[in-house]
Amino acid sequence: MVFLKKKVSGVAVCPLAALVWVCMGLAQTAEGPRLPRGAAPAAPVYSRDGTVVVYAPGDKAGYRMPVLTFVTQFSAELQRVLRLKLGSQLAPLEVAIGGQSDGDTRVLTVRLRDAGGGVVRERIELPDPEAADLDLFRRAVCVALLRGWMAEAGGTEATMQDVPGWLIDGLLRYIDRERRQADVDRTLLLWSRACLPPAAALLEADSLAATREPAVAAVLASWLMERRDGVSHLERLLRAAATGTPWSVGQAARLLAGGDDAAAFDAHVDRRLLAESRVVARPGLTTAGIVRRFRAHLLLYPAFYDKNLSDTHPWCTLQQAVVRAQDPAVRAAAAAQGVRMKIAAVGRDGMLLAVSEAYSTFFGALARGAKQGELTRLLLEAEGMRRTLERRVAQGEVFQRDAGSEVQGDGAQRK
Repeated sequence: MVFLKKKVSGVAVCPLAALVWVCMGLAQTAEGPRLPRGAAPAAPVYSRDGTVVVYAPGDKAGYRMPVLTFVTQFSAELQRVLRLKLGSQLAPLEVAIGGQSDGDTRVLTVRLRDAGGGVVRERIELPDPEAADLDLFRRAVCVALLRGWMAEAGGTEATMQDVPGWLIDGLLRYIDRERRQADVDRTLLLWSRACLPPAAALLEADSLAATREPAVAAVLASWLMERRDGVSHLERLLRAAATGTPWSVGQAARLLAGGDDAAAFDAHVDRRLLAESRVVARPGLTTAGIVRRFRAHLLLYPAFYDKNLSDTHPWCTLQQAVVRAQDPAVRAAAAAQGVRMKIAAVGRDGMLLAVSEAYSTFFGALARGAKQGELTRLLLEAEGMRRTLERRVAQGEVFQRDAGSEVQGDGAQRK
């Protein structure tokens, strides 16, 4: 099967996960779904456009419509997110429901050619429809639908090239809106700790980072779904793969960054990741990762600070800034940081907005040269609010705007 870089046979994914059998390039004659000996098949059911058909034995006939509904609804969701017309008469999808009721979680995939050697069909088999692994079933449907799209784009068995497995997994993960902010947080944490490889290694077909870190795969997939001149990068990559162009980092770099120079591509990826820290994946949401990145705004970088005030570093803490509040460079840096502080909380929940406003008030007072006593009071109030927020997110809380609460002081909460 195209899209999977390696064949998998009988490898346990996890205790409750299914086994995936990959049968690449099989040229069998289709004789219908595999049914237990003596089982009479029920009449197959078809999608409205005829691109999906579901088979089942008579005693499992009741599963036909639920399975067909799941496939068609998932196809519609995938089509909406990817903005690709899915479902093909050139490579239709059939799902064969098995007759087992023994807890078999496997999802089996195979390619079939009709008796005349013409139409190639993608088939998914569910030995036990009640126990089949839903994630693997969803992945198999995605692969089959994208193969169909590639066939419509001119692909043949002789020309179709593999697309990295991590890209398929990333697309499927990105569809789940509930995961997007967590995936961004995880990716940015890895990047900030220098745990991600250079851009070329990050986007190669067998990228270890994207394979081992599902969050990274989801973020990369989101970049490739962006559109330029009305066409997504993903569509261009799939069309190229359909007509014989194998996956390459250079191809991805040209689409994302406009060129394939390695150093320029590294810089582009760094800029993209920095921009991700400001993206509001879900309005009103504040997570531990967002709060952690918010803290990056709690240092000042006055011009020539390392020469004027310190021999060791170019920044000063807010406590140091209070002491040096009359320094023009410190005051200028505070004015600029107050604006950035407000931007850092845009689109987040009321608690982070309240913390941001408290720090902005402090920076404003620092910028106008307020007395040290007033600055100390404002800073202590802002720091107390931040500590309360950090303590709560460290305990696993995630804040939504509709919670309607704000943090006050070092622990009080105002509704």
